[in-house]
Order: sequence, then C-alpha cells, then structure tokens
Amino acid sequence: MEYKKYMSARDLSWKILLNGGVRVLPVQVSALCRSMGITVKLYNGEEGSDGESAIIAGQPLILVNRNKPVPRQRFTAAHELGHIMLGHVEEGMPAHRGASPEDEAMEQEANVFASRLLAPACVLWGCGVRSAEDIMELCDISRQAAEFRWQRFQELQKRKRFLTSPLEQKVFEQFREYIEGHKLSDFDNL
Repeated sequence: MEYKKYMSARDLSWKILLNGGVRVLPVQVSALCRSMGITVKLYNGEEGSDGESAIIAGQPLILVNRNKPVPRQRFTAAHELGHIMLGHVEEGMPAHRGASPEDEAMEQEANVFASRLLAPACVLWGCGVRSAEDIMELCDISRQAAEFRWQRFQELQKRKRFLTSPLEQKVFEQFREYIEGHKLSDFDNL
C-alpha cells in the first residue's frame, strides 16, 4: 500500500478516536458508530462472510455476522467503519465488489484503519505491551489481528516511532488516565 494512503487511514483512525472522546480500551465500536450516526446490525451470515457496509437512502449501515466470535465482530465493525469513513462506500454501490487490485488496496486501507482504531500504538506503548497476548487482552481483538498489530508494533519500537505526530500525541493525552491505570510492565515508557 502507498505510504500516503497508509498515513491517511492511520490519521483518520486517530481523528475518530479524538472526535469520539474515546479514552479507554477496548474501543466500543458500536457505540462509536452510533455517535457518528452509523447503524450497526448483526445478521446471520454464511461461513465466509464477516460483514459488509452500505449506504441506503443516505444512511450508512454496517452489517456484522453474529456467527463470528465477538473479537472478530468488533474488528469487522471497525473495518467496515473504515470503508465508510475512507469513502469506499457510496449510495447504490454494491457492498461486495469483484476482486481487483483497487479493491485489494481498499481492503488494506480498511484494515489499517481498523487496527489503529482498536489498538492505537501509542496507547499500547504507554501500557508497556510485551506480546500479541497483551494486545488481545487490552483491545479485545482476535489472535490474528493481535499478531499483525504486534508485528507492526515491534517495528515501531525498533525505530522509536511513538508520539511523532501531533495527532498521535493528542490520542496519547486523551488516553493518559487509562494508560496510567493499565501498565503491563515495570518499564516506564514515559
């Protein structure tokens, strides 16, 4: 994915956290969506379907497969919120499109958005996470999502890339009280 698109999806997730006044993990995705005027509904989906998003009569809608584990449902809702907020979904546009390179890029953007919304790196850093299991516990996300986030988090640690953006600094400050109460290690990152 182009770095510019990555940054756009990441920054949008931070703006949503800030504008929504989110101060604790796990992020309550359905409540956040409701506060933004986006309806989230559960449905009985097939095995391969996690969810979808659409705009119907001007109203954004997220459908999440109730037959999936709750951590997966939460990631799906955040992913579909990403599609809506990133402008991937338009009125009358089918929720499921054919496979194309453009669709793959949109899926990657929505995944970046969802993972940064549900597991902001600066909050993980402030709490002193040491593993994917720590991320699973704090963020209530699936093992797969936590493993991907842990990999990226380790890259950020090696490069000491925390609190470099004014937006990220604001997210950190908004979560400060939560971070102070949820330190996972004796190491003080602050």
